[in-house]
Amino acid sequence: MSGAQEAAGESAPIIDLGAFPVDSDSHVNGINDDGTMAGVYTTAADGAIAVRWNADGAVVPLTVPGTHRMTEARAINAKGFIAGSAYDDLSVRRAVRWRPDGSFTELSSPDRYGHAEATAINTGGIVAGTVTIGTPPAKRAARWDANGVMTLLPLAPGDSRSAAAAINDAGVIVGTSGNQAVRWKSDGTVVRLAPLPGDDRSSAEGVNNAGVVVGGSGARPVRWAANGTVTALPLLRPGDAAGDAKAINDSGVITGSSGIGGSARSAVVWDARGTITDLGALPGHDQSAGAAINALGVVAGDSERTSVRGRHAARWTAPHRVTDLSRSFPGGERAEAFAINVHGQAIGQSLPPEGMAHPVTWSRGGVLTDLSPGSNTPKANAINAHGVIVGTDNRELSKDRAVRWEPDGTMTGLKEPEYHTYRSLASGINDSGAIVGSARSRRGSLQPTRWAPDGTPALLPLLPGHDGGFAKAINNRGVIIGRSDIRGETGRHAVRWAPDGTVTELAGLPGETYTHAVALNDRGEIVGYSGEHAVRWSPDGRVTKLSIPEGTYHGEATGISDAGIVSGWYRAGVAGGPGQALRWTPDGTVTELPPLPGGHETKANGINALGDIVGSSDNSAGKVHAVRWPATGNAAAQPVIR
Repeated sequence: MSGAQEAAGESAPIIDLGAFPVDSDSHVNGINDDGTMAGVYTTAADGAIAVRWNADGAVVPLTVPGTHRMTEARAINAKGFIAGSAYDDLSVRRAVRWRPDGSFTELSSPDRYGHAEATAINTGGIVAGTVTIGTPPAKRAARWDANGVMTLLPLAPGDSRSAAAAINDAGVIVGTSGNQAVRWKSDGTVVRLAPLPGDDRSSAEGVNNAGVVVGGSGARPVRWAANGTVTALPLLRPGDAAGDAKAINDSGVITGSSGIGGSARSAVVWDARGTITDLGALPGHDQSAGAAINALGVVAGDSERTSVRGRHAARWTAPHRVTDLSRSFPGGERAEAFAINVHGQAIGQSLPPEGMAHPVTWSRGGVLTDLSPGSNTPKANAINAHGVIVGTDNRELSKDRAVRWEPDGTMTGLKEPEYHTYRSLASGINDSGAIVGSARSRRGSLQPTRWAPDGTPALLPLLPGHDGGFAKAINNRGVIIGRSDIRGETGRHAVRWAPDGTVTELAGLPGETYTHAVALNDRGEIVGYSGEHAVRWSPDGRVTKLSIPEGTYHGEATGISDAGIVSGWYRAGVAGGPGQALRWTPDGTVTELPPLPGGHETKANGINALGDIVGSSDNSAGKVHAVRWPATGNAAAQPVIR
């Protein structure tokens, strides 16, 4: 996904849930014991962007000053500090460090015009990497202390270049000097690591806290014991000609790859005894590689299909249990979130790079999942606390049908009431699994419908003299709201059904004939709109107009929390002007919710019991992304009317 983009520092006032990911190349370079990962994704439009993946897979682009670009995150420590690189205003690559709050620091360099890169960071904040110095320029391994002060690491005798790849918590650094693997002790002393007999080239890629080193010798993956003894690690298949060991955890488990040279590689792990296991690749992919491993044995790296350009960042929790982390990148042209449950799971729709909008769900961390990967016809309308989603689908016989998605993504059609099988829609669900919506016969009007948790349908009564209607939402006490209509009448009548089915009209504002009830909470408070005005009904049916800023064109209330916080939006200026998302407190104070950076148009569509609001916002690139405004951390939101 796409993914949750958070501002540095305190809780963000708006979180970008993203849209369908754009075509990109991505991979993970580091993972810590909390499951937080660091890496990079690259697009043709924006180049390389350093990112952090939270433990739930949500991706957060790492911010840099406006003078920097083309960033990459190479490593992450136990405290969440990330080391990597960024190009400065002179297009020189600089070693950099990001703090857990997202703040950015450029590390010192001995040459203003020489490139530098940070490749590893330990728990104490000591960074290892490589800098370019001298004329002609030569690469040298370097170490930065926790304050960012740099020290060049010595070369092995006879060498003119070196590079640092990894560091452990004792300050031991490994890498290469000349063409061979080396280890720098914490005092800076350099020691060569012998390659396999007959090899003259080797590299050290990882080191654990016991001082065990992994890497490559010639084309073979190897492990060096703490005393320097080298051991060849087995390859996966008899036909494999090459492999690489990239990282090792404190239990001695190693990850890397095995394959036939530069292609057809497979992500693998070696246990402490050296036994190799294939991790597999993402569905449809034929190539993968492990790059990092944490204390729990979780591996991160990449997976790809050889015939298609672009790697996908991936995470393995066990052999052949792999997650596609590239799905959560912010991207795509348009997405909108409609509703959110108490656990922060949101639903809505997103437009893929090609095609029509698909129904999607976002985890609290912003990971996007397509609810209908094989079709663009369904629409998701509501979600309950258990992650059960309801909506509509028209793939069967080209007619709308009410459907339900289980938490595992399985979609099933809902049975229609007798004689009302021409069309059905599901628009609301409560935590008990009761569903509401509508159904109609071929020649009749839509009829408000309730489905019991076991799927049994029943029509709801209409107001006297009315012949059609629609049930919009249901609360956990079984109270339902919607509308009841007379065929051909231009007005709309908002109604409420008690749990026993008794129907009552909800009066609109004086003089208004077009009234909609949109949402309700478990206290029986209802919100919607009457004419051009956002309104709230008390449990006893009294209607109150909700204030909106002067000069606005139209207001709607779209959701209400159990504490009485209301979400909604207004249309600014004349019809067709940009909209603005709003939040009303129980005392009537209305607050404009902020847009994404560079954006100016927002819309709030729903709110959960805790007060988290979802909707959409445009951004500086002119794309519209689904967003979440947390119940807390709305420092950028400003009251406009009280």
